[in-house]
Amino acid sequence: MKETLSIGEISALFHLNVQTLIYYDSIGLLVPIERNPTNGYRKYRFDQIYKLATIRYLRRLGYSLKEIQASYLESRDIDSNLEQLKKQSSIIRKKAENLLNTDRAIQQKIHFIEQELPNVDIECVSIKEFPERFYFPIGGEELLYGDDWFYLNPTVVFYKNDSKYFGAYLFDDGENTILQKETTDSLRFPVIPAGRYLCGYHQGAYEHIYSSAQRIRDAGGDLDLADITINFNIIDQFVERDNRNYITEVQIPIIESEEHREQLLWL
Repeated sequence: MKETLSIGEISALFHLNVQTLIYYDSIGLLVPIERNPTNGYRKYRFDQIYKLATIRYLRRLGYSLKEIQASYLESRDIDSNLEQLKKQSSIIRKKAENLLNTDRAIQQKIHFIEQELPNVDIECVSIKEFPERFYFPIGGEELLYGDDWFYLNPTVVFYKNDSKYFGAYLFDDGENTILQKETTDSLRFPVIPAGRYLCGYHQGAYEHIYSSAQRIRDAGGDLDLADITINFNIIDQFVERDNRNYITEVQIPIIESEEHREQLLWL
């Protein structure tokens, strides 16, 4: 068995870039036993591969080099090392849960677009009936772009007179764990009331959506319509570059009763 290994042999053994090993040397994490003063060639004791294996193992677990050097490798106590691993395991599980939640939100947005897009008829105005629908309130446009809910869920926009505010539509595709969680936890999301809505579509930039909303209102004739307009962005800037191709469903609540009117006041 060889007593020493060159930096090239270590690199090949661990599938690591030579520059990585040079960097480890520079920060004192893995220092060779010998460095040729003439050509700079490095040699490592054979048993240093165990230390490098530990470093790679800890990197795989998500430890930073600083954490490896300061906390883990300096400790030779089994109990403290096990405690460190338990903490790291908890961090990894939390990250994994967050990634899974993000993926679920992405999948729900995909399902929402795939479900709604075949129904789009830009010229059509119709009456649709919906059950209660939930959304996460974001607020005004000044808050929109700093909120992660905006990026991961279909956007719903409430227009009333000259004001508008935004929410993240919690599209229920039967697998929405956020909505399922509401039934078991204390979470309560605002509700878009069930009922009939006068619906149509707007294609194009959002600045021109008011004219589409007015066109749809005019088509409603003598219907008792609420003064709020609820817009669901189907094709938006995240899936289409050209704003002329944005598609929004415009929904205007049809007042069924005074109780219904009062429910809409909370939107």
